[in-house]
Amino acid sequence: MSLSVPQRRQEAMISRWLTGATALRRLMRLELSTMVALSALTGYFFAGGAWSWSILLVLGGTGLLAGGSSALNQWQEADLDQRMLRTCMRPLPSGQFNEKLVLVLVLLQITGGFILLAQLPGYLPLLIGALAVIWYNAIYTSLKRITPFAALPGAVCGALPPLIGWTAAGGALLTLPAIILAGTLFVWQIPHTWLLLCRYRDDLQRSGLPDLFHTIPTKRLLQINNCWIASLFLCYLLFPLFGFLSHPLITTIFLIGLLALLVGLVCMRRGSTEEIALRRFHLINLSMALLFTVLIVDRIVA
Repeated sequence: MSLSVPQRRQEAMISRWLTGATALRRLMRLELSTMVALSALTGYFFAGGAWSWSILLVLGGTGLLAGGSSALNQWQEADLDQRMLRTCMRPLPSGQFNEKLVLVLVLLQITGGFILLAQLPGYLPLLIGALAVIWYNAIYTSLKRITPFAALPGAVCGALPPLIGWTAAGGALLTLPAIILAGTLFVWQIPHTWLLLCRYRDDLQRSGLPDLFHTIPTKRLLQINNCWIASLFLCYLLFPLFGFLSHPLITTIFLIGLLALLVGLVCMRRGSTEEIALRRFHLINLSMALLFTVLIVDRIVA
């Protein structure tokens, strides 16, 4: 049975909306932006933040800044994204959005993020949010074209969002819990980034960016990366060691979860280098999700 003209128009409109929504999700890198917002929420609860509208301001403000920074990064690196198989179907290289529309979306998201963070008590959440945007888009994105070790200073970007939540809850910035939380996110960024590069190293060569694997042989780089992973798990252990987890059951679940992930990482040796890197990449991300969940739940049930 054929569709009527109004039905066909309605289907076409729905299809365009779905295509546009998918393109916007990819432009904002919604999954990553959500994780960044959750890291800010973790900092908020870790500092003892109460249930209030501040939670929505922290989540919304940080999420919008992360999405806007991601969109701006894709505008900055549209020439690189076009060369790589992993990124060539992003909205700009694929022609789904033009550059002017992307810049308008960037302006709306970053401005919206700043407005939300400005509603929080004090000025530190807003200043840290601004620093995160500047560091990611002005410093890290520029360094990627200059040095293969851009991930090291770039890891600062991952350490800042939890401090937005921490200061929004009234936590003092230079305290041991805040430093350990931000430091753990900093350490996590390195294996997270290097494993992704290892998985898509052919794309890295196509991009024309400085090639980390030309500087350090792959085998040696993975050995160095294992040291970063070991350091990350030591950082995780600082939370129960310093008494930052108050509930015994949650502490036990956290330690068992870490042990299971560590065993998975150690035993993961079958397959190509790229396959192993991708599986380890997912496990590393899962370990950080475990930390976020444990810290939030521990404060809620305390």
